[in-house]
Amino acid sequence: MKMFIYIDATMATEDAHSALVTEVNTILSDLQNTNKVKRRKALERLHHLAFETETYENQEAQDKILDFSLKHLVTCLADQSEVNRIKSSEIILTFSLRGVVKQGQLVHLIPSLHHRLATVPQVEESEDVRLVQVNIISSITTQFQGAMVPYINDVVGVLKETVLDVSPEVRKAAAECVSCFAKATREKFHMQSESLAKPLVKALHHQRFRNRVAAVTALGDLLLYGDSKVIQDVSGPLAQCVMDLPQVRLVLAEVGGSLALHMPDRHSYWHRILPLLLFGLKDEDKDVRCKATQLWEQVGHKYEEENVDQLKQEIDFDVPPPDYPPGEVRPGIGCRSLVQRSLYHILPGLLTDLDDWQAGPRLHAAKLLAVLILNADSGVTQYAEKVLTALHLAAGDKEASVVKQVNECGRFLGCFLPPSVFLPLVLPRLGAGHHGERPLVVLAALIEGSSTALLQPCLPDLISALAEEDVALVFGEAHQEALLCVIRTLLYKCDFSENSFKMFYLLLFIASSSSGENASVAQEGLKELSKNCGYEEIQELYHKHTREVLDRLMEAVGSWTEGSPSFLLLGGLMKLAGPALGHELEILTKILTACTVKGEDPFVCLHCLNQLRHLLVGESQPLAAGGQLEVWLPVLVSKCMREHLVWRAGATAETLRTAAVACLEAACSTGVTTQPMIEEVKECTVLLPALIEDDAEMTRLFACSVVQCVATTYTCLIDTNTLHTLADKVLKRLDDVARAVRLKAAHILNVLFQNLPEGYDVTLNTAHLQDLCKDALIFLDDPDEQFQEAVCDWLERMKSVCPDLLIKLLESEAHKFRNAHICHRLITSMKTLQVT
Repeated sequence: MKMFIYIDATMATEDAHSALVTEVNTILSDLQNTNKVKRRKALERLHHLAFETETYENQEAQDKILDFSLKHLVTCLADQSEVNRIKSSEIILTFSLRGVVKQGQLVHLIPSLHHRLATVPQVEESEDVRLVQVNIISSITTQFQGAMVPYINDVVGVLKETVLDVSPEVRKAAAECVSCFAKATREKFHMQSESLAKPLVKALHHQRFRNRVAAVTALGDLLLYGDSKVIQDVSGPLAQCVMDLPQVRLVLAEVGGSLALHMPDRHSYWHRILPLLLFGLKDEDKDVRCKATQLWEQVGHKYEEENVDQLKQEIDFDVPPPDYPPGEVRPGIGCRSLVQRSLYHILPGLLTDLDDWQAGPRLHAAKLLAVLILNADSGVTQYAEKVLTALHLAAGDKEASVVKQVNECGRFLGCFLPPSVFLPLVLPRLGAGHHGERPLVVLAALIEGSSTALLQPCLPDLISALAEEDVALVFGEAHQEALLCVIRTLLYKCDFSENSFKMFYLLLFIASSSSGENASVAQEGLKELSKNCGYEEIQELYHKHTREVLDRLMEAVGSWTEGSPSFLLLGGLMKLAGPALGHELEILTKILTACTVKGEDPFVCLHCLNQLRHLLVGESQPLAAGGQLEVWLPVLVSKCMREHLVWRAGATAETLRTAAVACLEAACSTGVTTQPMIEEVKECTVLLPALIEDDAEMTRLFACSVVQCVATTYTCLIDTNTLHTLADKVLKRLDDVARAVRLKAAHILNVLFQNLPEGYDVTLNTAHLQDLCKDALIFLDDPDEQFQEAVCDWLERMKSVCPDLLIKLLESEAHKFRNAHICHRLITSMKTLQVT
């Protein structure tokens, strides 16, 4: 039905006013036209009349226009044309922003907006229209404040839908409108605030960070002005925003600070409010950290002022703990009291998050735990066991950043917990295999934060726990790295002058059983231990403790394998102790004898022989330091080496034979010529002919070296038969497949005939000498010039033994050689010698 509007002519007392009324009537009439184009033009004319003419500055005219047109504009909100709905909404918004809308007109406007925006399914299809209409609600809320209370149901109904709108801009505007409406209707807002909680929590997950910022702010105002118990549902989702962008985290810190300062029922919900603010104290972004720190100080100061009577004793007798964590500022009493009061409620959930399947929550939980410990101060003592249990689990985290925070938590705990409290809780876990290296990681952090004065009396018990076999003698690289961290911290903190052996034992085992970085760190630790004990040289430390280590090894010797801790310790001691071993040669000999007897593990035997050789050939001759080498070297030759010189089948026996003959060569090179040593070398000399012809190249080479040592150092053992036997065997090595052996053999022939045995008769041994020289002559044509020269040098040596025989051989054989000039040179040299 067509509607007619009549305006009382008495209202127009002036021509201008009459013209305005006429114009408005015309526009309103066109707004009812069935043609949408005419309706659009009518709206444009109304917009022009109201805001683009002189009436824009006339408040009375504006009021009249709105009075006449509001119902029509509200009707146009449901126009079929989107353009018309936008235009009518924009006109209403502009009136609202100019403050033209009157409180009595809300009864027409708000129900219509509620119908368009809150009906499910949503009536208003246009995102642009919905955005303008949400802005209308924000504008009138700003204008009328508490007068909006009668419409709280309608407005909240609209906001519940629009905060989850598909349009990001509408969502953002709706979230901002929630904040505005909550402040405006704070006296009654609690009646409807709970219904907005779930939509706003869903809005926290929007992909645009500005929308998330608006949602966080809206939730903050929802808690500040609405029903406080809603915080039980929203504090968790809000806390998850700590993994968001810095802009969101900054707003979260501001919301947390606002709630902690102004929320009416905050004293019942400290455990839910504080994390929102405390997360920011460890934020990566500087602005967030500064803002959170500023707000936290205000919160603590306000709490202290509000509870000054209850906190009087703490204020009067507040003494900071010794060795407060460096780089940290101690929080005020208000902050510490708040955290101590809330810790009971915060810890369970927080410690659960430390074991979350995602790295992000674990990292932020560890950061928050560090903040809580620092603020709880000595009040954390009653929760020590729970916290330490959680730290032991988190110390094995795959994320290095989480472990770093765990270390910081441990340092803070060590500052506030005396060693007498945390050691009984940590030490029993060290030996439990399923905990791995994690308890050591936590222990290192606790010790680092602890006071030296409190730690020193507990040192014996602590070192004893570390020296237990299931802690000290573990091969895992990560375990040893963690143990070294504990040791380094202890060396820095404590005096070991009276408790050095167990620490020496620990470091020696790590240096012996590991490689790479851990071994280097352990050796550096031994140097630090030496300085800690007041020694100028590290050898003093070895002199002090080598005997005790060897005594322990002697008790455990037997049936060792390559993985036996005691065997590894022996290897490390032989490698590192140096001259200290020379003073304990008796017990070392007994241990080596037990390790090299037939039937022991071949690897152990081989390693012991190799280490013994290194000790014997060292320039400083460490085994001679104690003056006992002459006594015990024959025993070493007899018990450790000789048995392995005998030929046996198999690759293992061959390897041991090579190691034994190499060790014998080193023993003979020491220059020990006592009668027991001569007797032992004599026994070994019998085995040399077989060793010179061994299948292993290195065995042949070392056997030749032993012959050289016998010929130069133990000449009394070379009689005619021995000389001929050794010379025959060595001569055959001139044709060896290995060049090094051939050169060595040529050189040894020279040495063998340098000093003939006493009473040696050349005439009686002519046939033997002739065979030797004749066999050697063929090598003068060898293509290896260096080898030619070595053989030539031996023949030159022989001219002083049997010149006539050698001249005769050379003259008869010279024509057979390609290098005949060498033969002629030798003949000339020998004839010259005869003439002389």
